[in-house]
Amino acid sequence: MADIDYSTAFRLASQGIYNVLYKKPLAISLEITHSCNCNCQHCDKGGIIPDEELAPPERFGALVRELQPLFAQISGGEPFLRSDVYDIIKEIKVWGRPPHIVFVTNAQFLTREKYIELKEIGVDEFSISLDYPDQRHDKNRGVRGLYKHLNDLIPQLANYHNNDITLISVIRKENIDDLPALAEHAIKWDVAINFSTYTPLRTGDYTKSIVTKEELRRLRKQIDHLIAFKRKTGRVFTTETVLNRYYDFFANGSYMPNCRAGYRSLVVNPDGRLVPCAMQNKPFQNQADLIDNFSKTNTCGGCYVSMRANTEKSTGLLLKDGLSVFRQKQHLARGR
Repeated sequence: MADIDYSTAFRLASQGIYNVLYKKPLAISLEITHSCNCNCQHCDKGGIIPDEELAPPERFGALVRELQPLFAQISGGEPFLRSDVYDIIKEIKVWGRPPHIVFVTNAQFLTREKYIELKEIGVDEFSISLDYPDQRHDKNRGVRGLYKHLNDLIPQLANYHNNDITLISVIRKENIDDLPALAEHAIKWDVAINFSTYTPLRTGDYTKSIVTKEELRRLRKQIDHLIAFKRKTGRVFTTETVLNRYYDFFANGSYMPNCRAGYRSLVVNPDGRLVPCAMQNKPFQNQADLIDNFSKTNTCGGCYVSMRANTEKSTGLLLKDGLSVFRQKQHLARGR
């Protein structure tokens, strides 16, 4: 997460309590396009979608004002594939108030110049995908030279000392033993790292999930390593509670009960309609309709991605973990 001062942290905490009480989402993901320049092996997106129905920037701005989230992800697909992505950010940005805007990208099209421009119009943080700590990242993404581009670019962006670059890595069977090396990249590139989990709901491919006792043993070992690394360096922003729940998710057969999609988080499709999450594609026009016709009877537990994991906590744990991350960020900022 980007640097957050005390007044901003207070506003986020106050807004968070309000949203929990009044069933407003803590986080939303604006999937402004489902087209993508990558074709990742763990994702259902990939390629350009001809004649994709795209809502105008004003629709996304109106939804953000209505939903009042603490965090708004600009995501996809790949958001750089929308020519009006800058206009969308301008529509949803309210300076000095939530939402905290996170730009989620594979970064193939990100440059120093675009980084500066996006910061100037209101992006608070960049979440950049990293699947492997080497050129295997290219193969998994289907883009030659992508890892080298990240290796060149991210340290340059970190040199601006905005503390606003966070790597995001999806945990799955193929990269269990790479988790420590992925975390080490947070130090190598002078950034932070966050983790999420692979979900077969997205692709229908259960072979990439972590299933066997041996795989779970290795995962437990690497989760413990990440927790120790987090305590030592402060570079892992995934909380210990969530890291342990990631293990539980896989140990329970890629299942985590009591999904709060629609209440705590939701997704906005490129056409401007709301869906509970990226894996449930039944669209709704507003949150009330989504809650009445999905959330109240939802029994799905087939994912535990980062946005769900970090919003579905008790109010006390949300405040505790939020304070912990805030202190981490202040410590890292002073260290620079």
